[in-house]
Amino acid sequence: MRKFDLKQFAICVLAVISPRFVLAGAYPLVPVVFMSGFLSGVNQSLLFLCSIGGLLALAPFRVTLKYGMVILLSAAAVWIAERYTGRCRTAAAAIVTGAVTTGATVIWKLLQIPDDASMAGGLAEGVAVAGAVFLCTRFFWVFQEWEPYTPKAMPVYVRGAEKLNGYAESFNRLSRTFQKMNRYKSDFTAEELGRMQNEVAGSLCVACDRRAVCWEAEDTPMYRILYQFLQSVQRGEDVGTSAGELSEHCVCVEEMVGQAMRVFEKARLNLSWYNRLQENRDAIAQQLTAMAYIMEDCAADEQDVTAAEGTLLVRIRFALKERGIVCDELRILKKSGGKMEIWLRGHTRARRCVTVRDIAKDISRVSDSLFLPEKDAKTLIGEKGARVVFLESTRLSAGYGVAKAVREGEQVSGDNFSFRILDDGRCIMGLSDGMGSGYSACKESEMVIDLIEKFMESGFRPDTALRMMNSAMVTHGENNLFSTVDLVSVDMDSGAAQLYKIGAAATFIRHKDWVEQIEDHSMPVGVFMAQTPSCREIGLAAGDFVVMVTDGVLEHLCVDNAGETVAQIIQDVETNNPAQFARQVLEQVLSLTGGRVRDDMTVLAAEFWENRSVC
Repeated sequence: MRKFDLKQFAICVLAVISPRFVLAGAYPLVPVVFMSGFLSGVNQSLLFLCSIGGLLALAPFRVTLKYGMVILLSAAAVWIAERYTGRCRTAAAAIVTGAVTTGATVIWKLLQIPDDASMAGGLAEGVAVAGAVFLCTRFFWVFQEWEPYTPKAMPVYVRGAEKLNGYAESFNRLSRTFQKMNRYKSDFTAEELGRMQNEVAGSLCVACDRRAVCWEAEDTPMYRILYQFLQSVQRGEDVGTSAGELSEHCVCVEEMVGQAMRVFEKARLNLSWYNRLQENRDAIAQQLTAMAYIMEDCAADEQDVTAAEGTLLVRIRFALKERGIVCDELRILKKSGGKMEIWLRGHTRARRCVTVRDIAKDISRVSDSLFLPEKDAKTLIGEKGARVVFLESTRLSAGYGVAKAVREGEQVSGDNFSFRILDDGRCIMGLSDGMGSGYSACKESEMVIDLIEKFMESGFRPDTALRMMNSAMVTHGENNLFSTVDLVSVDMDSGAAQLYKIGAAATFIRHKDWVEQIEDHSMPVGVFMAQTPSCREIGLAAGDFVVMVTDGVLEHLCVDNAGETVAQIIQDVETNNPAQFARQVLEQVLSLTGGRVRDDMTVLAAEFWENRSVC
């Protein structure tokens, strides 16, 4: 029952004056106004008093007695239904009210009580009352729930958005600072070569008797000759000429050449470590930029549009009332991608439970969109109440299947995969092939897939997630093990798909009448910091299959063109079950290898289909 306000007062006033409407000796507006207000949550005691008071003031006593009995019996029937079953639908209440109205006329005629209404008129009055109650209940409900919308800035739902934006700006500045610090070196400068020259001369010539002749004479060529020798070493040229010229002026030429090579190798090692430090700084800068992005995304992730969606709010509340749910709180949020979330906190009556799936059906029906409960939501709402979040679903759905074959002589496969449908309406498919085989390859590819999953679930874009994962693998660098990455991101509303490949095998897209093969040639992930994943965009439709495979599926077929052969196999598969699809593809591939598994084989297949309404 709602808190009494001016809108309820207006309905009570209407109940008082309802007896002024008389039609063929009947007063149909009295039960219509009373029952419609009763069902729409008007204060029941006050509504009853207003209805009886209006009858006493504006109608004869026999009419007051008749319609007082009608509203009393109708209210009692609805109250009993709500008390013992937990709900009473508007249609059922309307039929009961119409039947009681007709029954009252029949009883009046049987008892020969004076009544202006005829038997036929009583039957017509009952039908009219039932229909009017059904319609007016919805009108009264909307009248009480609806609030005029005044345009205003929609408040950001996520708390601390300003702080998050401030943190994001700080991270962006710190990232730019690290990027400014990065100065990669490929060659030594003249100043650095001069320092090497001084180090060589200082370590050998300081105790040599000819030091004054070689280095202190005004016209000595030693500075030029040793500098040219170091330049030749840096360019990778044959140092024989420079060494021969050096032998004409230095009696310890072999020691001089050896010391110069040692000093140069030490400097080159220092250069490698310097560049490695720059790579680590670059990795940190990328991660800081990604963190800034995710903070900005979180700050603007959801907006509370409850005030702007007044009509939808009323329709949902009425549908929940019909389902027997008392709605304690209802909020409508809009995510940054345009999808809606509905937050419901409510309870039932009379120890009755309602399935969350039934509630999702009601919300989908009144909103003309498909809503589903969030992952791991409660399955029932009972008398104690619960809070459930419903997410607007996407146009497409997807299912997947995987088939694997482990390399001969190994216990585990070095391939790992992932398939996720995220809350933002994207479907993510990932496949990683660890270099080598066995446990070490499995561990490496598992780490790659795990990082991608965590980044994508946190809200990162695929390209950002891949760059962060690559930087993590570069700094990881354990045992020089690397993995390929094959990633597909599909927008489940538009069907737009983005395919990212880093050293991965071909991906096959089976459309209605043909198979598309997408290839790329690049190094595996974690080889170097500047690794940029290639991206190919395609469109998917209902009925399409995406088939991802590892190198083992393509590299050991005894055919001229492995890609075309696998594409033909995929085209010929007749099943629409993704698990059977992947298994049949792998079986056909093994038939062409003679049953031999010379490398780990994995086939990941996903089918996309049109979402059906749950209504």
